[in-house]
Amino acid sequence: MTDETRLQADIEALRPRFPDTQDLYREVCTVLFFRYGITPTANKLYQLVRKGSMSAPAEALARFWENLREKSRVRIEHPDIPEALRDAAGELTARLWQQARALADEACTVVRLEAQQRVEEATQAAAQAMQREALISQELASAQTNSATLIEQVRTLEQRLAHDEGLRKGLEQQIDQLTSQGEQLAAVVETARESEQRAADEHRRLLLEVDRERGNAARVQKELEAVKSATDKAAKAQVDKLTQALQQIDQLRQHGAELELAQASLRAERDHLQKLIGSDDGERHPLTRLRSSGVAKVSARRRVR
Repeated sequence: MTDETRLQADIEALRPRFPDTQDLYREVCTVLFFRYGITPTANKLYQLVRKGSMSAPAEALARFWENLREKSRVRIEHPDIPEALRDAAGELTARLWQQARALADEACTVVRLEAQQRVEEATQAAAQAMQREALISQELASAQTNSATLIEQVRTLEQRLAHDEGLRKGLEQQIDQLTSQGEQLAAVVETARESEQRAADEHRRLLLEVDRERGNAARVQKELEAVKSATDKAAKAQVDKLTQALQQIDQLRQHGAELELAQASLRAERDHLQKLIGSDDGERHPLTRLRSSGVAKVSARRRVR
């Protein structure tokens, strides 16, 4: 088992024993320094523990060095320690303390820069999310307006279709009546043919009347067929328009649902980013002060533009 594996195992064993973030970072500092001989840094601590904000390991590291300095001072000033050994230990502790403070300051600087960058990125992401939400809201309102317009058009087409259907049925009834009349006229013609005893003039008159009625009936039949064909075409066109309108409505509804989902996702993203920005305490953690500074700089740049 490598040192890195053993170190990670020791840290995992500390997690249930020290649920508090600062206590856990403090114990990890102790394990690194005294058990493995590794000088702890804020970045190293955060990479190993991955808990809390970026300022948590820096704060724990500062407290660790402070406690170590205090404990070292007590041991050095113990009356049983020879003066030469006490001076040498004090000098060594002082050098160690200076190096540790230098590393801690360097780590704090890195943490501050990273925190400032994170705040600026989060602020920009929140602004972009709000812009996307506004655009989606406009698209959703436009889609709803188009949907209402199409619904009204569908209602109008339905009314026209009902009217055309009534007209078609009326024309069919007229065709049936004319067909019945044609059959009656045919019966009259047949009767006239069988009546050879009627006078020739009356017979010719009846024949002419029958022929005329047949011509009228054929003409009316053709007209009715033409009207029926035109009505059927118009009805089919209305049905096609109605089908297309219904399909457009379904597409708009689906698009509206997708826009609502996207809007909800953007709101959740915006809320999450706003929580990240406002999660730390301003007096206790430097991240909030850096965030406020970053927001102020962004606002100043916008005013200059």
